[in-house]
Amino acid sequence: MLNEHPAVVQSAVIGRSVPGNEEVVAYVELLPGSTARPADLMTHAAQLLTAYKRPSKIIVVDALPAASTGKILKHRLAEVARNQATGYAS
Repeated sequence: MLNEHPAVVQSAVIGRSVPGNEEVVAYVELLPGSTARPADLMTHAAQLLTAYKRPSKIIVVDALPAASTGKILKHRLAEVARNQATGYAS
């Protein structure tokens, strides 16, 4: 759904543990020169998804980590999310 936004090159979502539950965090790579903000992407998500399916956080990154085949390395994003949740930088 985030990839449908005209400013998005690609995106990936991961689950991150929070006390008593799990939340969805989205990582988004934007087109060069795009001025889209996470709030714009949240508005886009709100138009297409019910509340419980929306990401709780959208993080814009310069580039998503990918293997040489182009496959997004979600385990790397999960490590970043875990570190952010615990307050450690990676």
